[in-house]
Amino acid sequence: MFFWFYINLLIKFRLKILMIIRKNIWLIILIFSLINLMAYPQDTNFFNKLDSSRNTAPILKSIFSDVEEAISNGDVSALSRYFGPQTYFSLSNGINGYYSTNQAFYVFEDFFKIKKVVSFKFNNTQASGRNPYATGIYVFESKGKREIAQVYISLKTAGGGWKITQITIN
Repeated sequence: MFFWFYINLLIKFRLKILMIIRKNIWLIILIFSLINLMAYPQDTNFFNKLDSSRNTAPILKSIFSDVEEAISNGDVSALSRYFGPQTYFSLSNGINGYYSTNQAFYVFEDFFKIKKVVSFKFNNTQASGRNPYATGIYVFESKGKREIAQVYISLKTAGGGWKITQITIN
């Protein structure tokens, strides 16, 4: 008995909601139209940003050139200019994880002391698109022994400029 009462109540409630929707259909259509019109400029801006990313290749090449020079010289100050607020490191000395800009400075300062740079050169750069990256060969000396490591560096936009989001040296 209670079950039928409950079903009857649900049906009446559903009918009331349908009546409200029928009476206010034009208002609902107007609200959805306004929401759609407000969202349109955002989409246009998004596509404009994609078009402008095609013009970033020279900027990215310049950044990768600066990063290459900084690593080649073991210059942590020059390299740290491009660290993002949270940069991921995976280094051959066992350090891995996300580090703030200040922490990253000291991590690389120690890394360059332990793994003294002999030479560094990017052999592949992808300086277009939304996820630019570069790979290269890092030749270093550690404990009197010369070794080679593969380097991977990726960039993303942050704070109005391109920042390093990941550095892997293995």
